[in-house]
Amino acid sequence: MKIVNSIFIVAVLVAAQACNQPVKQQEAVKADTAAVKVVDAKIADTANTAQVFSAYIALKNEFLKSNIAGIKAAASVLESKLIGIKGCSETATLTNKMVTTDDIKDQRAAFLTLSNDVIALVKGSKIKTTAIYVDFCPMADAGKGGYWLSFDKKIANPYFPEHMRECGLVKEQLN
Repeated sequence: MKIVNSIFIVAVLVAAQACNQPVKQQEAVKADTAAVKVVDAKIADTANTAQVFSAYIALKNEFLKSNIAGIKAAASVLESKLIGIKGCSETATLTNKMVTTDDIKDQRAAFLTLSNDVIALVKGSKIKTTAIYVDFCPMADAGKGGYWLSFDKKIANPYFPEHMRECGLVKEQLN
């Protein structure tokens, strides 16, 4: 019972801090999100977390189209959803960077860190939905790799949709 309680406490702390990650700590976030395994504990899901996830998927889909105006609009929606979650102000700032730039490379760079934060947030919640996949492209971020979330097991890479749309692999299936 003590182990279950300890795991529950760790999972809650990770969920609470999921959005509060500094932009320059991408590698630490990747390690943290890979290490977190949410057990069947009673972790509350909020409507805000589900809305953040939905807005994130819409943003990822705009990256697949390389639609700068669509990215800006979807990022604006996501920013408004993130503001509703305590501790997600830094992550909301990342989405604002996507809204205020016309450079898709800068937008994708912000999406790298944003994805790590949203992955940690989703892992720390109990969103009731079909399978959610954590995908990984080893070529993203100048060969350091980049993660993203998807509903589809088939890879659709938001980092290189024009040239390497199918580059990547499923790293994990959530729920």
